[in-house]
Amino acid sequence: MRVDAFDKLGGDVLQIQKYISEGREASPPFSGDVIVNLNADLSSFDIIHLTNIDRPAELYHYFGCARAVGKLIVVSPIHHSYAEIERFEREARAGAVGLVSGLFSFSVLEALRCIVRSSMYPKLLRPLLRLIVRGTRKAQRAVLAGSDAILVLTQKEREDISRDIGPLDPGKVMCLRNGFDVSPASTESARSEVRDLDVCVIGRIEARKNQKAILSALDNLGRSGVFVGKENPNHLAYCAEFKKMIAESRSEYLGGLSHLEAVAIMRRAKVHVSASWFEVSSLVDMEAFRAGCRIVSSANGGTGELLGARARYVDPGSREELETAIAAALRDCDAPAVAGPPDPEPVLEGWASVAGKLARLYQDLLADQTESPTTA
Repeated sequence: MRVDAFDKLGGDVLQIQKYISEGREASPPFSGDVIVNLNADLSSFDIIHLTNIDRPAELYHYFGCARAVGKLIVVSPIHHSYAEIERFEREARAGAVGLVSGLFSFSVLEALRCIVRSSMYPKLLRPLLRLIVRGTRKAQRAVLAGSDAILVLTQKEREDISRDIGPLDPGKVMCLRNGFDVSPASTESARSEVRDLDVCVIGRIEARKNQKAILSALDNLGRSGVFVGKENPNHLAYCAEFKKMIAESRSEYLGGLSHLEAVAIMRRAKVHVSASWFEVSSLVDMEAFRAGCRIVSSANGGTGELLGARARYVDPGSREELETAIAAALRDCDAPAVAGPPDPEPVLEGWASVAGKLARLYQDLLADQTESPTTA
């Protein structure tokens, strides 16, 4: 994974950790390590599972290492739409960075960020130079073309990759959605619990997650929210502005909580709101839904593929849409139940089921390699 995976935790880290922890009990079982060391010896592994095509310096480096020792390669791109990222840079960035970031393409911005990261992770410099020589898009295409399987989280991600990077070999692509951690009790049953909070907002505090806009919408509606999430150390100015705003509002910021504590907040809230400028597949939307919250989610992401009409979707740049959707979701909570059969529950899988599918994919790849060793 990216070199800062354990210093800057995110949904990608949780996703891979869940694959590994649940894989031990899968059928067939598998084990694995999360590698963030660019000099790691990969020769003892059967399969190299790469992540984060939007961090191409690390990705292309690990790809070359895996090829050098003849290993099978699986890729989880976890790709964000470049159009959505570029809009975020133009419209939502603040300060000195915001003055110039909207002028550059993703490739240029990522190279600049990688130069900054290399001050903390000096081993990044050589992979970055190799990437610059090859070219970002060519390197990304080489990884996708040279991999044995590509695991997308949503169909939207697949379409975004094809548009932003290049067409994918359909024979290699598999949609493996994220799992969830909350108990398997029905959502309707969860909603019968006492709901003493209007709104909860769970997620790392940063400009991309757009908490300031959500807070402004709540203030305009005369409603309160509980915000949970660690501060992104790379967005200190945004975090400071958010904490100043929330101190002057009726809402509350609880800081970073454990996963169990965050789920407890979801089980008390009527509505969960997320309004990210870009997203692949929001884990917190799924968990909040299963915890019984009404969902207001960003239109920029894959939540709609899973929740469909059972959530409301907003343009992250529209305060009006945010206010309208939050108000409507709260009205839904207060409205009397309508007689008749409930809408069917979306099919959301636990992590054990997801890991089982991954285990079978690994098994099939290894079987194919045994039959045709020259393809490895």
